[in-house]
Amino acid sequence: MGNQLAGIAPSQILSVDSYFTDITEYEYDKNLGSTRFFKVARARHREGLAVVKVFAIHDPSLPLRSFQKRVEDQRQRLAVAPNCLPFQRTALTERAGLLFRQYVRDNLYDRISTRPFLNGVEKRWLAFQLLSALQQSCGAGVAHGDIKTENVMVTSWGWLLLTDPAAFKPVYLPEDNPADFNYFFDTSRRRTCYLAPERFVDGGASGAAPELVSGENANTPLVDLAGNNQRQLGELTHAMDVFSAGCVIAELFMEGIPPFDLSQLLAYRKGDFNPQTVLRKIEDDDIRQLVRSLVHGIGDPTKRRSAKEYLSLQ
Repeated sequence: MGNQLAGIAPSQILSVDSYFTDITEYEYDKNLGSTRFFKVARARHREGLAVVKVFAIHDPSLPLRSFQKRVEDQRQRLAVAPNCLPFQRTALTERAGLLFRQYVRDNLYDRISTRPFLNGVEKRWLAFQLLSALQQSCGAGVAHGDIKTENVMVTSWGWLLLTDPAAFKPVYLPEDNPADFNYFFDTSRRRTCYLAPERFVDGGASGAAPELVSGENANTPLVDLAGNNQRQLGELTHAMDVFSAGCVIAELFMEGIPPFDLSQLLAYRKGDFNPQTVLRKIEDDDIRQLVRSLVHGIGDPTKRRSAKEYLSLQ
């Protein structure tokens, strides 16, 4: 799906509750927000509350069945991962593709700023669980692709769940235009960017926004995931997720201060930004060294260790 979606403008905008007429087991409860990519709602189910993400279909030619299979495959692979909460059900109707998972009230971004504030031991416990979630997903052969504080859920008893793996989002993004990043990844509108630097590629000579013009067809994406070269096709890697996890742990220990926004991440990719000035805000020396290692490896992601190795060192 990826960048094929960014240029599609909806001809009709419907409220999220209107899509619940196509599904009988879930009752609409409340709107949880929406972006150009997804409409999100909370729903009531006989087994409890659920999050429903709705992708309105404006182009029937999109290969949604193949992405549905990938999401279902991830669900099966992560079924026994205690720190992972993948989408637990999918549905395709004539009007929309829908993703379902269990509702958890608080994400890590909210929890950081909620009283009672997290103490040092609780933060270390959450960091340990996040690395454990990475180890579990890596062992299952699943790369997440969009790890950020909004996708890290925290229960009232301090259990961490890494949720909403992004098999349907592009691996690579053009560095010279933020349109695709805004569409797929900046759902919070905070402008934070925790994608690994190697996921940004040269956008091409035109430098035009993919939803405006690319090549001969205005609907052809700048980074064509249907293409056949390795740079475009690519696959999410564990090293990419390790970088993102490092950013989340940094934000956790810096009381909600993000280590990178999009412009800083792109500057870091080129060697024009040093995050160490920001990371000095982490008072715990061991955690600061851990984060430095997690976000290391500009141009050589193999310098980042696996989550399993990081856990063994702590």
